[in-house]
Amino acid sequence: MKIGPAVRKLMPAGLERKAAAAYRRVFVDLHKVAALVAGALPVDAHLLDIGGGDGELLNHLLAARPDVRVTMVDIAGSVGKFVEPVHLERVRRLPGTSIEAHLGQLDAPYDAALVSDVMHHLPVGYRAQFLRSIRDALRPSGALFVKDIEPGHPVAWLSLVCDKYVSGDRGVTLVSLAELLALAGAELAPGAAGEIGLHRVDPPNYLVRLDLQAQEVPA
Repeated sequence: MKIGPAVRKLMPAGLERKAAAAYRRVFVDLHKVAALVAGALPVDAHLLDIGGGDGELLNHLLAARPDVRVTMVDIAGSVGKFVEPVHLERVRRLPGTSIEAHLGQLDAPYDAALVSDVMHHLPVGYRAQFLRSIRDALRPSGALFVKDIEPGHPVAWLSLVCDKYVSGDRGVTLVSLAELLALAGAELAPGAAGEIGLHRVDPPNYLVRLDLQAQEVPA
């Protein structure tokens, strides 16, 4: 059994959440990630969170943006278990669901999508299809936010080691900011694309915004 999931399974829920938060703080400041996403989402946005895990990032985001609704999809058997009760009425959770499976269930396209620390877990050959599937779930004017970690930094190296030997994902491969932008340019032809500030305030983490259609800049 994988070490990380096995240890978490033995913990009471309260202790597991505290331990997970302490572990995560070594690698990323979720408040900074959420603040940047919150500042970029349109009013009354319906956000698709793909591979959102336990939902701690959403707690920060939903606290900052009471107008936002979220649908979480994750191939894992559990998703969003730490979403705080005050936010639950604005969160739909779909465990055991891939983005491809979810496309067949769409009632309406989403305003935006969020992919946080997912890309480096995906097989390299699947990443292009993954991005295309997300595009198909968004409005023509939608935006995709991708948070990941830049290789070549001690924290990135530690993250890679922990993913492989604690989380148990031996196939993990980090994707650089340049690689992600090149892949997005080839597969999505975004109207605008770029890192929106996380790498400056919380390196080696980065947060890319990909606009499927170029947005007009207010005068």
